[in-house]
Amino acid sequence: MVIEAHRIDRPPVIDGVLDEDFWQDIVPSTGFLQRTPVDGAAASERTEVRVAYDANNIYFGLTMYDRESELIRRSILHREGRIDQDDRVIIALDTYHDKRNGYIFELNSLGTQGDAWFNDESLERSDWNWEGIYRSAARVEEWGWVLEVAIPTTTIRFPGAEEIEMGVAFYRSIRRKNEDVYLPHISQDYRQHIYQASQYATLTGLRGLRRGNDLEVKPWGLLGGEALAGETTIAGGETIAGGVTTSAVGAVGLDVKWGITSNFTADITINTDFAQVEADNVQINLTRFNLFFPEKREFFLERAPLFQFGNRREAEIFFSRRIGIDNEIIGGGRVTGQQGPWSIGVLDLQTQDAEPEGEGERKGANNFVGRVRNDIRVRSTVGAIFTNLQNSQTYNRVAGIDYEQRFFTSSFVRGWFAQVWDKEEGTEGNAAGFVEAQFQSRLYTAGVSYTDIGENFNPALGFVRRRDMVRWEANVGVHPRFEQSGWARRLSINFGGNEIKGQDGVLQSQFVNLHPNFVWESGDTVLGTISYRFERLFEPFFIRPDASIPPGDYNFTDVFLQGRTNESRRLSVHGTARLGEFWNGTIRAYGGSFTWKHSEHLSFGLGGDFQDISLPTPSGDFSTTIITHRIGLAASRDLFANALIQYDTDSDVVQANIRIDWIHTPGSDLFIVFDTGYNIGVLADPRDTRWANRTGVIKLTYLKAF
Repeated sequence: MVIEAHRIDRPPVIDGVLDEDFWQDIVPSTGFLQRTPVDGAAASERTEVRVAYDANNIYFGLTMYDRESELIRRSILHREGRIDQDDRVIIALDTYHDKRNGYIFELNSLGTQGDAWFNDESLERSDWNWEGIYRSAARVEEWGWVLEVAIPTTTIRFPGAEEIEMGVAFYRSIRRKNEDVYLPHISQDYRQHIYQASQYATLTGLRGLRRGNDLEVKPWGLLGGEALAGETTIAGGETIAGGVTTSAVGAVGLDVKWGITSNFTADITINTDFAQVEADNVQINLTRFNLFFPEKREFFLERAPLFQFGNRREAEIFFSRRIGIDNEIIGGGRVTGQQGPWSIGVLDLQTQDAEPEGEGERKGANNFVGRVRNDIRVRSTVGAIFTNLQNSQTYNRVAGIDYEQRFFTSSFVRGWFAQVWDKEEGTEGNAAGFVEAQFQSRLYTAGVSYTDIGENFNPALGFVRRRDMVRWEANVGVHPRFEQSGWARRLSINFGGNEIKGQDGVLQSQFVNLHPNFVWESGDTVLGTISYRFERLFEPFFIRPDASIPPGDYNFTDVFLQGRTNESRRLSVHGTARLGEFWNGTIRAYGGSFTWKHSEHLSFGLGGDFQDISLPTPSGDFSTTIITHRIGLAASRDLFANALIQYDTDSDVVQANIRIDWIHTPGSDLFIVFDTGYNIGVLADPRDTRWANRTGVIKLTYLKAF
């Protein structure tokens, strides 16, 4: 399919009204087909697409007819918010026309923006934290809604040629019907839906696009203060409890983005600061392995998929949260880009020495990551990674290679191998590898994988949940769809399991589960899991500071149930329950939440998780509770605020993180952030303050493009 872009002499006013003469002269592209509920059927509502351009922008005018326009869902004003809860459109561009990689511009019926870029036709390798600069406006009429978009040529990367062809695809969601339509059609056979760049149409007619100087400078300044609870030394040298240490906070810094060529971009950061980052969600660890907290810092999130290597949340060779947590970042940079079949990324950051704590000082270090991927055939990719954490005292280096072959519509084979060299540790057991084959069609799935992680595999810039293991894992599934039903949408039944042995061949764990999932035509979902687990402990495991599970063999089964209503409704609810055996004892766990959207300007969310555990061990009867409250406020698409309030019984502390963001010019923000912790439990000393911490900062950024 070919869609032609039409050259124009005067840019349109981006106001959600296609009233310029040239829009009427363009013959629209139509013929959207359903992916759901009936794959390949004609869309229930007509959609028209028009594309124009000049030297500086590519323009899209989309008309979405709707015979019940009063039912169009529009509730999200917050940029990068949950736009999928509304009627929305996605414009996807494969700018290099390589049928692998591309940009996504997601917009709802309020004109709210979300955007991403992706690698290798993969949702898992998409970066939704990339924020492109472009203009959009939407307007709801009595016959439907209109969307007008201008994407500057400086926002996207494309080949350095006079005449360019790109891949393009359009997606529309009619949310109240749970209907998804595409142009061109991307069928259910392709499980990556809008990321399936090999199925895009061809956008032609683009000539003489201007790139500018490709230089963006973003200085920032920060002012604030913090008060931390602790001890205070008074006259005479006496130390008393309940003291509060206060300090002023002030800093300046600079971020620079430089388009070295049409294919490569450099990002430079000086005196890096992350004061505006949202707080982590509270987690209570009832396992003997490390918890995973996702990265939330903008500098690391941008272009993150290019640096992915390994198994996510299990064995990642590069996990950016290792940088700048214990030692502040002085500065550094990143270069990313694509040259023909090669994708290349290099990141280098320097951290400073930390203040001495306890017996020793935490030395700063150089943090280096190099990543390369080569598209050796149409759907084959081979790559390599190298990481190095090094200072004057020690080093930790990792080298690895990976390969992926995609075939049929959505099936693939992939694998990786990595080796660690560490100055402080020996050379035994410091390698890891993985291989997996997955066969996927619209009706069936089946797969098998093998993982081998040495007992000393410890990439200092990575994340490894479990070492000293050899694991075999298999899964099968069936996924019938009920396209002619008036109430049922889809049923998925998955059965899988694994067996884990140590490097010595001794059995450590086994796991088997049956996982059904049912989706109604309304979008409501219910799922369940029946699980059997075997665990062998070779040493005591402290599930709580005062509760130890002794060595031995343990068998336990449990049942998990979850229900969720359609999240696009004004009021949506979610509930979970887990009942069963747990380390020769029992567990009862319940959770629930609701979200109420008063309007696009105000939303509330309240949730709680409760676990009651009884174990045949001293101090083995205990319970945990987490309560989370979210408030969203939006005055406009440029001014919004979020509050995250959390309480957990483990710490007995109420934590609050409040963030206000004003996008005063595109790409530039004014952040006001408050972060507090308040102890509501019994104080060990009456003189202790209940305030664990109080922090308030104002951060101003300004983006200047040249």
